[in-house]
Amino acid sequence: MASLSSAHQQVLDHLSSGDFYSAHQKARTTATRLLAPPRRNPPPAGTVLPYDTKAQEAAETLWDAARKLLENGQQGSGVDLATMLVQDVWTARDVGCDKEERAKIIQLIALTGRSGAWRKTLTDAVFAWTSKTGSGPAGDVEIHEYLGETLYKELDYEQASLHLLVCPTQDAARTLANVLFDWHKLDPDSPPESSVGRYAARGVLSYLEASFILAARTFLSHFMALALAAYPALRVVAFPYPPPQSALAKSSTASASPSADELTVTKLASLNFLQLAIQAVQAGVGESVDRVKVGNEMRVQRGAGTKAWQSLVSRYEKQVQWLRIPEVKEATTAIGEIHFGIRPARQGNPLMDMMASMFGGGGGGGGGGSGAPALGAPR
Repeated sequence: MASLSSAHQQVLDHLSSGDFYSAHQKARTTATRLLAPPRRNPPPAGTVLPYDTKAQEAAETLWDAARKLLENGQQGSGVDLATMLVQDVWTARDVGCDKEERAKIIQLIALTGRSGAWRKTLTDAVFAWTSKTGSGPAGDVEIHEYLGETLYKELDYEQASLHLLVCPTQDAARTLANVLFDWHKLDPDSPPESSVGRYAARGVLSYLEASFILAARTFLSHFMALALAAYPALRVVAFPYPPPQSALAKSSTASASPSADELTVTKLASLNFLQLAIQAVQAGVGESVDRVKVGNEMRVQRGAGTKAWQSLVSRYEKQVQWLRIPEVKEATTAIGEIHFGIRPARQGNPLMDMMASMFGGGGGGGGGGSGAPALGAPR
């Protein structure tokens, strides 16, 4: 705004004199007055009021006061005004999270710092707002990415990974690879070189569940580079994938590209599985091929992706013990359903099945939850 209102200037005067309590109260009461609906001909209840000049003035007052309070170490008062800005102005007036709003929020988050629960209070409000404005179902992706990078620098690997996993960008995927590789070194249960696959799975399977296939590829490529640099003895051999003489290579126009993928076979079955899992999901149901016998000759048959995925998971579950734990099984089952149309086995209800058989009806079954949970923390 070109000039400050008298109320806004009073807030700044209180801040300049160190009277932070009065500055906080003045900013709150000023914003409340500016946001109040008109007394004459008030709109019907539930009406979304416009982001008009008064609302914009309230937003500017709250933002300026919150920023200056946080700069002076007044976290409680600063976050209170920042949360009011998010909830009472931007959320209530259906304001989207555009470049200007995002920059202001990131600055407020940075000023809030890591001590106490203030940052979480603010970011909870931010993600509740941005999840409703089209920025992303879990909230604004760029703010999640900023938080992931910040938490990584603070060595909070678990929380950093949770924010980065909802970001489909390649930069976020590379940062996540750094996070999970550094985290695996702290695993108390097994030597680092043997636990590395479980941490890679957290990134790959979670990204594939979310259909972030490019992010999964970028993540694993960067993670594998880190792992093989740290543990060169893991590497066995690398070759183009699909192999040039394979049925898939001969039948796929994509494989003719000079930038064919490379598969690195390692001594860890888990890393081999994750590479093949990404390849399988990329191929999907209709692009995977199989050789079947028709009469006296072998022919290439498309649409074998479902069978290929089931075979891949079944094979590696026998070799990698943690692929059989419930949260990982839920992840691979969800990927099978999302990318290959494999419906999970119905969980039968014995009592309902018995009653149905007695009265001649169909069996009753208890359905699972609609959303597949994210892959749990490695252990």
